[in-house]
Amino acid sequence: MVSFGHLIAVLAVAVSAASIAIAVYQYRRTVHRDIFRVYADKYDAILQPEIYPQWQKALAGDNTHWERLTPVMIAYLNLIWEECYLAGDRVIPKQLWELWRPEIQRVLRSDFAKQIMNTCDFHFPEELTCGSARRARELRGSQM
Repeated sequence: MVSFGHLIAVLAVAVSAASIAIAVYQYRRTVHRDIFRVYADKYDAILQPEIYPQWQKALAGDNTHWERLTPVMIAYLNLIWEECYLAGDRVIPKQLWELWRPEIQRVLRSDFAKQIMNTCDFHFPEELTCGSARRARELRGSQM
């Protein structure tokens, strides 16, 4: 028969384990939220509100402002590459990466981005430029 003391000990272990699991979950959520905030700030620094209308037109194919927006696109592409690398190493959580990926792919498919990638010799994983389901990490591994 189990004594009252053993029952209390088992209950204490269960409560401790649950507390640790909740703490780990909360910590991870906080880190993910912080990562989102950092990258939102980085994008806001690159795409200032006053140039956003020209940016949208450039992505739609209007090359009127491409020369002026080239430094912006280069900074944007560098940030995309950073995110891709970190997502491949699982520093950026998969949920967050999946949230950002459609917009990243939309930008990379634009003629403006393609022109800058060709001019500056940017190379992105195929999963971003063609939309396949393969992960960036797998592509980087096969290129080594």
